[in-house]
Amino acid sequence: MQAPRATSPRAKTGIPVLDDRLGGGFPRPSTLLLFSDKPTEKRIFGENLAVQGAKAGETSLYVDFFRAPQLARNELRRFGSVSQDKLVFVDATSSQLLLPSQERYRIGDVGSLANIADTIRSAIDAEHPSRIVIDSMEFLMDRFPKEDVMRLWRDLIQAARNAGSVICFLFINWTLMEDDLQQIRSMSDFVVEFQSSLRGGIVRNSMRISQMETDGIRTNWIPYAFKDLIGLTVYFPRILVTGPFNAGKSTVVRSLSEKSISIDRMGTTVAFDYGSVNVTGVEAEIFGTPGQERFEFIFKIFAREVSGVLLVVDATHPDELPRAKQMLELVGPRIPFVVLANKSDLPGAMDPEDIAHRMGLPEDVAVVPTIATENKGLRDALLLLAEMIIGVR
Repeated sequence: MQAPRATSPRAKTGIPVLDDRLGGGFPRPSTLLLFSDKPTEKRIFGENLAVQGAKAGETSLYVDFFRAPQLARNELRRFGSVSQDKLVFVDATSSQLLLPSQERYRIGDVGSLANIADTIRSAIDAEHPSRIVIDSMEFLMDRFPKEDVMRLWRDLIQAARNAGSVICFLFINWTLMEDDLQQIRSMSDFVVEFQSSLRGGIVRNSMRISQMETDGIRTNWIPYAFKDLIGLTVYFPRILVTGPFNAGKSTVVRSLSEKSISIDRMGTTVAFDYGSVNVTGVEAEIFGTPGQERFEFIFKIFAREVSGVLLVVDATHPDELPRAKQMLELVGPRIPFVVLANKSDLPGAMDPEDIAHRMGLPEDVAVVPTIATENKGLRDALLLLAEMIIGVR
């Protein structure tokens, strides 16, 4: 019996800030290239895409040339509870290990590109999956003539289009020249690039999304992480919460955070506030700094390598705005920031337009009225900042 087609014209990633920018997700049908020239954690993006489909009641087809299906299924359980009949595997490993397979679709001879192609196409034709993940194309490029693999690549794209699917190809380039890579990119609707870096002994992963059509979507490099039972999340390792003395920075950190700590003396922050945040698919580590000039050395330490800034100002104190602008200048001109017009409920509070004018801010800078003690406006400000950091505004 033919599997039901996806009811939504878009395939959501499960990351709201990305899905919003993509108009609800990746359009169906479309072709995604998950690309890097070095080993990275891009597999988790493909896994996340497949699992998000299964969680939405769609059928996801996963072609895995590296893991036994039993191992893959166990690893995908990290994403939370998923209906296993919605995750269909093409088993390409059992025959390599001379083991029996329990999967409906099994590649019996991985030394035959024709057998590989026939098995995958049969699975697509029978299942009509809404999402297809091919993990990974370098397995084929290492074993078969380039021209034959490229022909199969195009055939699978066409089969996915016929099924109305989003198809996702994982690929690490070891050997291809730029002309070949350009051909692969041109076959794709979206290219998702991945990179990893080591900072302070911690591996940080990031990605960026480019739509291949003219004037298509382009994002900045987006830091990401994996969270058990949830999946892929946008992750900012350092958001700076700063502003003049007594603007309400500590309250902002506490109100936004799932958990927070503050080092203070006589009720005033003398070192820093720290909190961890998870807001609709965005995770962040936020650091609040003291606002007095004598603690500027602490501010400069935390201002290094920040992803973005939440600048907190007291909307009832126009005399503090020059200090607020000075703190922005210390951070630097290229760091995204949002201004929080805090205490906006108090008598005499300036409106956002007045604050922007007095500070001489560019027209595209967001000034968000907030009441930190009541957690009003804070999430909106953080999400605005997230959109600016990843380049979707």
